[in-house]
Amino acid sequence: MRKKIVTCAVTLTIMAGIFCFPAHGHTATESQGQVEQQKTAVPRPAAPTGVKSKALNSETIKLTWKKASGASGYEIYRYSFKKKTYRKIGTTSKTSFKSRGLRADTRYRYKIRTVIKQDGKAYYSRFSKTVKRKTQKSDGQKVVAKARKKIGASYRAGASGPKAFDCSGFVYWVYKTSDVDTKKKVARTSSAGLSQSLKKYKVGSSIKSLKKAKAGDILLFTNGGSYSHAGIYSGKGKLIHAANARKGVVSQSVRQLHNSGTRVAAIIRVVE
Repeated sequence: MRKKIVTCAVTLTIMAGIFCFPAHGHTATESQGQVEQQKTAVPRPAAPTGVKSKALNSETIKLTWKKASGASGYEIYRYSFKKKTYRKIGTTSKTSFKSRGLRADTRYRYKIRTVIKQDGKAYYSRFSKTVKRKTQKSDGQKVVAKARKKIGASYRAGASGPKAFDCSGFVYWVYKTSDVDTKKKVARTSSAGLSQSLKKYKVGSSIKSLKKAKAGDILLFTNGGSYSHAGIYSGKGKLIHAANARKGVVSQSVRQLHNSGTRVAAIIRVVE
């Protein structure tokens, strides 16, 4: 009886070795793990490289980069100084992207990451290096920048630059030399002449209308009668103008003129 028991035990041991252990010395658990690992292997996208930026105008920045191997697309992020974090602003399958609707003369930061889609899932790379770019000045800002360069110049009746100006001559010279696209040419004429030739582009007519004014707008004034003075609005309630023989070209508060009796009679916009 004992001999039969021993024989059965040996037989069971041999059978267990045959059916429970796979070839090459790997356990069943190890082989199953390798199969699962192959099934769950995920792609590792490469981050975009060669990222460059270029300001196309006062409200658009173009981003370009090199194609990442196997990429399904890319996500573009822009830094929000208000939120203190990067926010996704768009996706593309191309290797370029235009960030639009920006503020003029303002610096922005961007970074990009690659996306690979596989089996209905999305996999993301690390972010690219951050790129920074400043938008160009608006035409209005270019006009103001040109006007600022002449602060301190002399006033002389009938003069239109480049060393001395009267009020309308100053407006004429600034627009003539600012290299901007205007809706209509600003002629060498009087304040009344500016009003007559540019009245189609009027956007306001009082001190309250300054809320509508933009940098680069032409301001026309009256002092109890017809148009008597002209200047260039520089923003934040100020203008740059050829004031008089004593002051010359100065930057001054519009309200200061208003309080002295010189009233805003027209705000003219010939550039955006």
